Amino acid sequence: MLWNKNFTLLAAANVFFHAAVYMQFPVLHRWMTDVWGYTGVEAACMTVVFALSLFIPGAFNSYLVDTFSRKKVCIRSMIVLGLATVAYSWVSAAWQIATLRVLQGGAFGIALMSTGSTLAIDVAPSHQRNRANRAFTWSGIVGMLAGILVGLTSVPHYGFKSLFCYSAMLLIPAITLIGYVKVSFRAPLNLPLCSFDRFLLFRAIPPGINLMAVPLVIGMLFVSVSDFSFYLCMGLGFLLYLLVRESVRRPVDGRIQVGIGQLLMIAGLMVLHHRAGIYPFYVSGGLIGLGAGFSIGQFLQLMILLPLHCERGTGYHTYRLSWELALAFGILLGVYLQVQGKDLCFAGLLIAIAGLLLYLAFTYRYFKKHYQKH
Repeated sequence: MLWNKNFTLLAAANVFFHAAVYMQFPVLHRWMTDVWGYTGVEAACMTVVFALSLFIPGAFNSYLVDTFSRKKVCIRSMIVLGLATVAYSWVSAAWQIATLRVLQGGAFGIALMSTGSTLAIDVAPSHQRNRANRAFTWSGIVGMLAGILVGLTSVPHYGFKSLFCYSAMLLIPAITLIGYVKVSFRAPLNLPLCSFDRFLLFRAIPPGINLMAVPLVIGMLFVSVSDFSFYLCMGLGFLLYLLVRESVRRPVDGRIQVGIGQLLMIAGLMVLHHRAGIYPFYVSGGLIGLGAGFSIGQFLQLMILLPLHCERGTGYHTYRLSWELALAFGILLGVYLQVQGKDLCFAGLLIAIAGLLLYLAFTYRYFKKHYQKH
């Protein structure tokens, strides 16, 4: 049974964990521009610094989780993340902000690896691990949308010091829930200090690059849309995708799934661009959420099927790194285009179309070729 006690605890913790991290995106951006006088582009660059910092501890991932207690590695990385969040209230120089963003990025990267790439696989039945990776991903997306909503709606009403504390406090239930997870003891392995295990799976990088078309668009939307209802409709669209996925038992060709997903995102962007009134605004959010669900579902499927024996955790972490990096660059691109007076919806359309064409022309064939070699 997939939804056993341990996996349910982990999935619930993942929602709080992602909400805590993604709440900071709008909060820190506004804090840097309002309090520190950063330009929008400079503040967005700090988001990219955070995303790039996820790669810093990557070479040590395998050594950490196979030498020390996996739960302790996860919990301590979340504690570091929370302490760094609270520390923003006392910074006195710009270099300290950059240092905290790097520290947060590294801690976030370790926590991502130790939860989704390690613990979630450890507590799932061996024949259910594909479903476990998907379900764990969906719980993170729920947390992401919740965090963005909380951040956007809280900034006008609370002081920044309080918001930093609230974000850190969201990590408390995540840490508590993980503390109750029971994981089988594993004897320490004699592993090298640095390796690509649980860091980057090179055979999964091509679909990972193609995947980036989705979070790039979502990151741009984070910049251009601040309406609570829009993201709520995105969440409802994503929920609709999950219902469709559960109701359709027969396998669907990946080209159809990505085609549906990207076309729905394109339709949503077009509605957002030409909207007249409030209802098309909600419709666009629903279409984008539904389309993102279809596309993400297929790309994730590719990246957890391509790994060879004992590489599942590495493939899944490669997916997560691709997602976080593209989302951060989407935010930076969105801010830059806004400053230049460019149309973000049109840029999003081009990215969505490019993602679809790349999948049809290359990624689908690449997967067929390399998956058959298993």
